Amino acid sequence: MKFLPENSWVDQYELTLHIYEEYSTVLFVKKRFEELISHIDVVLNNARCLGDEMKVQEMLISALFLSGATTTAVDSLRAVLDSLGFPFPAAIDNDSVDFVINTLNKTTKELTVAQLHSYPLMTESVPLQAMRIMSCVTMPFSLSSPTMFPMMACQMMQLTLQHGLCLESALAFANFGYSLSGRCANLDDGYRHGKISLAILDRFKDTKRLAKVAFIVHGFLSVWKEPIQATVEGLQYSVNQGFLEGDYDNATLNRVVLLRQALMAGMHLSKLRDKQESLCREMMYNKAKKKFFVSFNPALGDLYTLLALTGDTDESIESIFATTRKENEDILLQRYDISKVETAARVVYYHRVLRSFWFRDYETVLNCSKKYDQCNKTKELLRSVDIWMVLFFGIACFVVSRKDNNIRLMSDGEQQLTTMQKWEHACKWNFENKALLLQAEFYYARKEHEQAKACYERSIASAKQHNFLHEEALANEMFGIFCVETGDSARAASVLEEARRLYQQWGAHEKASRLLPL
Repeated sequence: MKFLPENSWVDQYELTLHIYEEYSTVLFVKKRFEELISHIDVVLNNARCLGDEMKVQEMLISALFLSGATTTAVDSLRAVLDSLGFPFPAAIDNDSVDFVINTLNKTTKELTVAQLHSYPLMTESVPLQAMRIMSCVTMPFSLSSPTMFPMMACQMMQLTLQHGLCLESALAFANFGYSLSGRCANLDDGYRHGKISLAILDRFKDTKRLAKVAFIVHGFLSVWKEPIQATVEGLQYSVNQGFLEGDYDNATLNRVVLLRQALMAGMHLSKLRDKQESLCREMMYNKAKKKFFVSFNPALGDLYTLLALTGDTDESIESIFATTRKENEDILLQRYDISKVETAARVVYYHRVLRSFWFRDYETVLNCSKKYDQCNKTKELLRSVDIWMVLFFGIACFVVSRKDNNIRLMSDGEQQLTTMQKWEHACKWNFENKALLLQAEFYYARKEHEQAKACYERSIASAKQHNFLHEEALANEMFGIFCVETGDSARAASVLEEARRLYQQWGAHEKASRLLPL
């Protein structure tokens, strides 16, 4: 750029614009956001038309979000949409969002995947520009506001329905499906919109955006309707496509969710540990370049959970990541206290729940579950981690209430049971064994021992049928404790030995070694 003449914006506008756009891309890729924002201001001050401004506005808004200037980013987005003639509402309350979501869902109720092949295409430049701008900020919105994210998805859906399909419509349908499943507990229609989003990509024969769209579909929608083992396969495919297309960021996000859902699916822990450590090493390398600030800590927390289960020490990886687990957790909680970045606190409390539950520290499970909920303003957005949060919190409630005769905890446990039973209705494969285990603990807490015994046995059978080795082990463990405490010592010995064997088979050697004494 230093070779451009002084009046290049006047005398050589197209060349100058192209050079500035290319350099903006370089700055964005390198995450040099301060320099990028200053550089883009030059482009915006010299651009001759709205179309030329839009080419850099996407990067500007994304850079503002990624650098933590969320309010400025939202204001910039609103200003851009206003200039395009598609204003974004300044105030968004929950009732308004729910009304728009339900109205739009009625409009798309009869839309099928087959109809997409003849659906009109979006050809007008201004709606296309608005769709592109909105598509670049949906992820930051999902982290910053429980109402702005679904409203953005709705606005993109409305543009699609009014002006036709474009590539960005795939993301619109995926995010709208996410809003339906999370806010409205409409898992069926959420899943249907996710499938439509993939069909849109198929119509355009586009693989460049697959990792971005499939991350939502397989990571947040399919898990409520398909066997979780199948969602792992879908995520692996999107990881592979993301890397082939050079979409490293979204491919990595898919890897984070893939490995988390592989853990929930019961993948052998030694294989999973190696994959998780490899992922964290790569992300730590890029952390210095200010990449993956959202997903590195969740992945690292998953790795520490794996270490706890397998019996490897935290020290085996602390030298790699230049901080201890406690130090990292303290940093995240300080970030939450100072700037109220709720994702940071959720990561800490979620992993504390996991590690505490597997080693029967139910008081910590209860305490951290409550704290998780308190810093979870976006709880309307359903996540796969909610499956274990509901299961583990529910079991802890019933166990402690049974011992302390705590009516409030009993009520909390019943709420988790009701939630799990709703999910079971949507997908028997993933949730039947979990609902039955919660039901068993519910009956045990009420001293209805015959009903509890029947539910334990059915939970074990269901986990085995649906290939949840680790949850088959858990059901055997809880049933064994039930047998010990109700005086059936002969049955307890065989059931607990089966639990120990299954934990060993899963690779949870530390858990197996600490199964006894009760």
